[in-house]
Amino acid sequence: MFLIRIAFWLGVLILLLPTEERQQAKLYETAAATVERVATFCDRNPQTCALTSQFWATFVKKAEFGARVAVDLITSRGAKAEAGAAATTKPDGTPAAEPRAIPRNSLTRDDLGPSWRPPGQRAGA
Repeated sequence: MFLIRIAFWLGVLILLLPTEERQQAKLYETAAATVERVATFCDRNPQTCALTSQFWATFVKKAEFGARVAVDLITSRGAKAEAGAAATTKPDGTPAAEPRAIPRNSLTRDDLGPSWRPPGQRAGA
């Protein structure tokens, strides 16, 4: 599906390209000038590039901190669950009650059967 979308958009792009040589030359010159202006942006605007690099460094630090917090929360949650399961006494010193086991596979054959059938259908049909 991805390749079909790529082929579609490339086809649209090719259809939009000019056919006259004069228009093609003008399009080429415009594209080359645009690439040159983008490539030399920091040469023409050093202050903007400096501010942008500071912003990017701050953003990366914040992203690293957020990821570290998320990992710590996930790992500490697992550690708390293990510590809670290992605790056998309450804070006041009395023994803690054993957790009740949740029964599994307790459905009967009647429970697993369909609860409703539309009229006109037989069970053996």
